[in-house]
Amino acid sequence: MEIADYLKVARRRLWILILVPLLAAGAALAYGLLSPRTYSSTATVLTPSLVGAQYSQFTGPQAIDQFVSAFAASAADPTVIAQTAKETGISTEALTDNVDVAQVGASSNVTLTYSGESEKASQPVAHALAKNALVNIYSAQRKIAGMQAEAARRGVDAANKAVNDYVTKAGVGEPSAAYTAAVSQVTWLQQTQATYAASGDKSAANAIRSSIETAQKQSREIGATLPQYNTLVNAQTLANEAYQSALGDQRKVQVQATAASDPDVITTTVASPDRTGVSIVQLVVPVFGASVLFAIIVIALFEFVAAVRRQENTEEHAPEVASSTEVDAEPAPVAGRSGRHSKATAAPADRHEDSTERTPSMVDA
Repeated sequence: MEIADYLKVARRRLWILILVPLLAAGAALAYGLLSPRTYSSTATVLTPSLVGAQYSQFTGPQAIDQFVSAFAASAADPTVIAQTAKETGISTEALTDNVDVAQVGASSNVTLTYSGESEKASQPVAHALAKNALVNIYSAQRKIAGMQAEAARRGVDAANKAVNDYVTKAGVGEPSAAYTAAVSQVTWLQQTQATYAASGDKSAANAIRSSIETAQKQSREIGATLPQYNTLVNAQTLANEAYQSALGDQRKVQVQATAASDPDVITTTVASPDRTGVSIVQLVVPVFGASVLFAIIVIALFEFVAAVRRQENTEEHAPEVASSTEVDAEPAPVAGRSGRHSKATAAPADRHEDSTERTPSMVDA
């Protein structure tokens, strides 16, 4: 088709080309003007003191991804949503459907955006939800750290009780010190006995012998208790170390929770309308362009259907035209005197046909 043909089609279907885009643009404009206006507010969580810091639980190469994932999960936690709904009066469905959490570029900062119909409530809701999400992250860690510290403290208490019970049963204050004292006593008695023997006082030397034997017996008894006692003391030492480590972790979590509760960690933007004059234009223009394309497609379909129907009509009337042409081609009979002439004229043809029929062929020959 030439350009002129396209222009003819466009003029013939001009009502479609005008009406469809106008209706679509009007519907988009009505939607933009009549739909309820929503307001958005964004709370940004600034995380330099929360990620990669000295006491942070989010450290290492995956620290940023871990914090972003933890914050997103915490913001969607039912307990956090219920707490925020209780504080702000917003329904849990609105807090679930109208909240978006995103990472700020490649940094560890996170944004939480809330959109709602109330301009006054948008900013407080975004701030409250971000604050509660942070509190939830560190409250869970604080609870776990507290449970670990409590378990370690119970371990220390159990180790101390085991040592005390064993010492009481052994009947000595401190087995290691008692064993050292007993060995020292045996050594002193033996030296004294040697001194008496060297000076020729055999009776005194013999008198000390029983004391030496008693001290040796006592040292052996105390020495027999040392392995079990040392095991209990080692367990007591390990329990104290674990308790100190748990207390250190608990302090770290408390430091992070304190940093997360800092008011400067969360900054919230003023609520702004989602639908303005510019946004309505941005909605209407693409709809108008798409509707023009749709109208062109509809016109093309109409033209295609019309062409198919014309082709079918042409094929249906073609046999009738052909039969009428054959009837018109037959010669009309000549009346009166010209009848003899027609016979005479036809006669040569008849003779020619007869002669043709009677002419022998080469096959007959």
